[in-house]
Amino acid sequence: AAPAPVLPLYLRYCLPLIPYAWIGFAYEFADRWLLQNYGGSVQQAYYAVSAQFAGIALIATSSILNIFWKEIAEAHYNANHARTHLLYRRTSRILFLVGAIVAGYLSPWAAEFLRLILGAAYVGGASTLVIMFLYPIHQSMGQIGGTMLYATERVTLQVVIGIIFMVVSIGVTYLVLAPADAAVPGLGLASKGLALKMVGLQIVQANIIAYILARIWNWRFDWAYQPVSLLGCLALGWVAHRAAIDLASGSWPVPAVMALGGVLYLMLTAALVYAMPWLAGSTRSQLLLEAAIVLRKTTAGFKPI
Repeated sequence: AAPAPVLPLYLRYCLPLIPYAWIGFAYEFADRWLLQNYGGSVQQAYYAVSAQFAGIALIATSSILNIFWKEIAEAHYNANHARTHLLYRRTSRILFLVGAIVAGYLSPWAAEFLRLILGAAYVGGASTLVIMFLYPIHQSMGQIGGTMLYATERVTLQVVIGIIFMVVSIGVTYLVLAPADAAVPGLGLASKGLALKMVGLQIVQANIIAYILARIWNWRFDWAYQPVSLLGCLALGWVAHRAAIDLASGSWPVPAVMALGGVLYLMLTAALVYAMPWLAGSTRSQLLLEAAIVLRKTTAGFKPI
């Protein structure tokens, strides 16, 4: 049989993305305009800085998405549902864990981080930054779910979900930013409110997409790793933060105390993952094998003189 014409397939895939892009622009503009209108330039700066720093945790997600897209598309084309499930499950858990680990370390040091990088004038945005450190965790999960829908040619479904949440999000943004004496009263939470809205709706949207994917492929809805990874890393981050401050006894410079906290935190999170390897979608023996491979490749270039 002759292959199907490419142009109709291309148009069917891409046309839903046009209104998605338009509404996406309106959504981004509304968030920033409402924050400027009700919070002012200082709150705008706090949020902008927090959003930029929060993007640190998305480096791993950005680097793996294209590879993940290609592998899922190939597995879907070959009707290899077992491989599709394995790729989705492990990638989702690993990237979620990476985001949780980054947030767990950085959250307790938010004020010190802002003071060192930007100066004392930005320390007032520390609470906004703490909240925004949580945003990339479920954003990576949502991006993995969205990539699953794109790679399996379910573009319209992804667009419909995205548009619904963007429209709802604009209304929620008004409610968290508008003052109590506005025509329609709001909470007046300024940059903290916008950060809370971003994190809260991202959690809901990412899990709805995950639930829909589970129904499409008849998988079990996988969610238990989320609170365990997130709460575990946050708790360990504060433990390491407190321990580093106590050990330094106030005599160390802040960067050195943060570095000590980072070392303690990595040891604690390594113990957490070793104790519960399912958080990374793996087994203990598989984790040890992969760690040995990474260590061997890392040290391969170092030769004794």
